[in-house]
Amino acid sequence: MTRFALLAISFVALTLSAFGADEAKGDKAAHTVYDAYFEKNTSGLKGDATYIALVGKEGFEKAFAARPPLMGGKKPVLLAAEAFDKQFVAVVIKRGPAITTYTVEAVTLDKDGTVYVQYKANAGVAGTATFASPLIVSVPKEGAKKVVFIENGKTVAMSDVK
Repeated sequence: MTRFALLAISFVALTLSAFGADEAKGDKAAHTVYDAYFEKNTSGLKGDATYIALVGKEGFEKAFAARPPLMGGKKPVLLAAEAFDKQFVAVVIKRGPAITTYTVEAVTLDKDGTVYVQYKANAGVAGTATFASPLIVSVPKEGAKKVVFIENGKTVAMSDVK
């Protein structure tokens, strides 16, 4: 009887968590993830996390700089100079005592102009230093009105694409 009760409770918990998860809606959108950038100390962005859509080169260059290649490493892939002519970047920055790594699960564009960026964020082991870990995803501007960020199955923020 105890096993049955535990099994029933586990089933209910799994069912409720499945209904509580947010999902990207719409059709798959072309996108590219850039991991060769770091947040500048002079970016002006604050807080434990930032969720923003950047539509211009000036704003992007104010906030980010390309990291140099590691010794013997490959040259990093950077945004093209003309990237912002037809694209914008959806940006997440997590700040804290650990490096956060990201896995993009889906990028979609819904009929109402909402771009969904769904990803997993995993914080590493905390230390004594402070880190700013960016996720930078370029997406076509055409038809995009806003970006919804879905982190680890939950909607965490929205930003207008202006």
